[in-house]
Amino acid sequence: MKHLIVSIFVLFTVSACAQAPTLILPAPKSLSELPAKSNVPSSFFTGSIMTPIQNKLPIIEVASWYDKDTVLFLQEENEQFSLHKHNLFLGESSVFLEEDGWIIDVRANADYSLFAVQYLSLEEQSQLLILNDQGGIIWTIKDYGEEYTIYWNPYDTQTFVMVAYLPNWEFETYVGNVEEKKITDIGLEESYIQWVSESKVGYLKWEELEPNFQAPLYELDIENGETNRWKDTVIAFMAFPDGLSLSVTVDSIYDLYSVYRFYDEQKPYRKIEMPILNTYSEQWWIPYYSYDHNNGIFYYLRPKYSSDYFSYEDGYELIAYNVRADSEEKLISLEKHVPLSISPGGSILLIGERYEFGYDIQEGALVPMWEE
Repeated sequence: MKHLIVSIFVLFTVSACAQAPTLILPAPKSLSELPAKSNVPSSFFTGSIMTPIQNKLPIIEVASWYDKDTVLFLQEENEQFSLHKHNLFLGESSVFLEEDGWIIDVRANADYSLFAVQYLSLEEQSQLLILNDQGGIIWTIKDYGEEYTIYWNPYDTQTFVMVAYLPNWEFETYVGNVEEKKITDIGLEESYIQWVSESKVGYLKWEELEPNFQAPLYELDIENGETNRWKDTVIAFMAFPDGLSLSVTVDSIYDLYSVYRFYDEQKPYRKIEMPILNTYSEQWWIPYYSYDHNNGIFYYLRPKYSSDYFSYEDGYELIAYNVRADSEEKLISLEKHVPLSISPGGSILLIGERYEFGYDIQEGALVPMWEE
């Protein structure tokens, strides 16, 4: 079993382990106060044909994309959650999953044919439900841990890495195969991974007793257990379904900018610079981002200048960086640093702690996702 130390800086999942000193920024599960519409000019709330969710019951959050036009949203009744589909352009909603319990997290695979739902039963038993695209439960996984994190394999949509969190800050790592309904222990020592090929995952190997904001980047072949050291000093690492990957590095802790270097099939390809928001700790700030692999566009929130993370209040620019063309466009400015999620078709960007806004990229319109 591996030790997991949770940091007070944890805010988003670039790393699920506080051994990794990346300031991580969470999937939108927070029930904190929503940002007001005044965070953006009122002119952005026009020009789109998107239809907000209209429901009499309280809406908890938009949990995931279902397809290019449809989202999955959570609602609450009698302290229990249910999962619903909503087509943003037809304005139609329907039930996707109803269970006696609480839905904690929803993660779709790369082609949106399967959905991993972390679920807490009325008996407070944590389960992982694997659903097909009709909302049918085809596999129930339980008794592995108290919480789960799923990393779907974009190269083989039937497989995933599962991190099962145990008591006392420990965790175990497994590979799951939906078609065979098989779970295999892979003994990985890190809880944050990224798929880099059909059988290989990348991870940062942190020294638990020597905290640092950088670590070597390794690859693990889950089929034969072989490891390979790829990079010596990396702050964070992300990989995407089109063979593109991204590393974050810095020459010195005194630099004002981090270097975000893109790799195409592991060969250096593009790079951009990011203002650093200094945490004055071993935790490194990483902006919220979302990648449209169909069009090669990297969406991220960029602070206007380098500063102190805890005192910076001058807003963020939403940038669309076309990796293939090596060009960028500023879309809008936001007051808050909040999560992003691009639609499978690349036309709508969800924005907010609970994905409470949808940004119509073609129309340049920001639309509330539901009516309170």
